[in-house]
Amino acid sequence: MKWLYKIEEGFLAISIISATAVLFINIILRYFFQANTTWAEEFIRYAIIWMTFLGSSVCFGRGLHVGIDFFLEYVNEKWRNVIGIYVTLVSIVLMVFLIIYGMELVVFSMGTGQITPSMQIKMYWIYLAIPFGAAISIVHLVDNLIKHVKQAKTDEVKGNNL
Repeated sequence: MKWLYKIEEGFLAISIISATAVLFINIILRYFFQANTTWAEEFIRYAIIWMTFLGSSVCFGRGLHVGIDFFLEYVNEKWRNVIGIYVTLVSIVLMVFLIIYGMELVVFSMGTGQITPSMQIKMYWIYLAIPFGAAISIVHLVDNLIKHVKQAKTDEVKGNNL
């Protein structure tokens, strides 16, 4: 899974750097040369959309999503794993829905021929961030699920030895 993290982080780093550079150049052009680039804001908006969905998958992989762990402090390790498995399964189901409805949006956009106003990019490339990010999230979630199940089995074996 490390190779996937490297690819995701590389894409995110390039996206952040390029969006920042475009924003900086646009600010310089606007305030010092009274020139305005219409494509810059559009580029940044679409880069942020892609960064959001791909960044979400990185957060799933690293366990960085916001969670309410107040109750986890009061349960034993076995129940923490059970809750972890449940939350991971619910997250996988949610990602499956995002893939299904995201692909419907992509297919609809392909059928209508929508394009972005300034950059003239086909909108399905933007909408593709939804199912793509969800699919990568599922990869990370399945990896997390395997870890939770292995941990639960390890805890079960330890419990039987006591």
